Amino acid sequence: MPALAPDQLRAYVTRIFEAAHVPADDAAAVAAHLVEANQYGHDSHGVIRVERYVSDIADGTVRLGAPIVVDRESETTAVVDGGWNFGPVIAHRCTEIAIAKARATGVGIVVSHQCGHVGRLGAYAEQALEAGMIGIAMVNNHGGSLVMSPPGGVQRRLSPNPIAVGIPTQDPDAPFLLDMTTSVVAEGKIRVARNAKKPLGEGWAVDGAGNPTTDAEVYYGTPSGSILPMGGESNYKGFGLAMMVEALAGALSPAGTSRANGRRGGNGLFVMAIDISHFREPGEFEASFGGLVEWVQSPPFAPGVSHITVPGEPERNARQARATEIPIDDETWRQLTGAAASVGVPPLEL
Repeated sequence: MPALAPDQLRAYVTRIFEAAHVPADDAAAVAAHLVEANQYGHDSHGVIRVERYVSDIADGTVRLGAPIVVDRESETTAVVDGGWNFGPVIAHRCTEIAIAKARATGVGIVVSHQCGHVGRLGAYAEQALEAGMIGIAMVNNHGGSLVMSPPGGVQRRLSPNPIAVGIPTQDPDAPFLLDMTTSVVAEGKIRVARNAKKPLGEGWAVDGAGNPTTDAEVYYGTPSGSILPMGGESNYKGFGLAMMVEALAGALSPAGTSRANGRRGGNGLFVMAIDISHFREPGEFEASFGGLVEWVQSPPFAPGVSHITVPGEPERNARQARATEIPIDDETWRQLTGAAASVGVPPLEL
């Protein structure tokens, strides 16, 4: 299993995208986004995506350099046509627009359609955090790329429909950052398990007849399996959240909701920025919410527990652990070097 320094991996992925004729700024931005996902421990949204992105460029699914156009807007809202450009490029721009509107009015909401795969959704909640704001982001799969069956169903009817929420605390280096799918896991986690030749977790997926499975190949087989909504025996709660995401990221934008024979995948995007200064005096919100974080983490603890983890901590811990080296499983490395070879980039000397 190779392990690369973040800068080395970032430069390699940038070269691959540039060789695929991605504009230099976009190549660097998308490479940085993917490598950061690996640094945060979200390997499902990291460089494992490069092979697919290069394929999407080759077949025209991604339209390099396509203009990002505001279809309609008000003081607080905007609808953005991404033109099927790279998802991280579109989502970053949409978040910039939401932040600017929030700074002027208190709240900014932007939805986008014709948006490619945005990658790690938490990055856009973090973008709002960096502006001192609360950030909320959601995506569906633009009506296609279905992966999740509803409770009691056996066929895919929904995309994983993740939600990300970033909330400031008194410590700017330790914000609350929730980044989760409304399915038990993201489809990328199934892909990571398959590449690593590991079994799926119990309760992640069912086969085409609705029987539980821990075999990733069964999920990708014929008939296809599906991922379950989050929540275990109460998975109607995850299902309900997934339907909410369909409304906000799909129906509210021209992307549309999950449907049979969806034309193609991608992301319908909803991003919201809230400028706290329009609601509270400086420091009041952070002290209030930060105090809550401290309280919920305080003892007493259950037997065998010494620390209560809050959202954002796993990512910070992973980034610290991967500060100098990012491990890449052998199958993902084979796919990455194969994508590089397909555009004429030689393999790295390891």
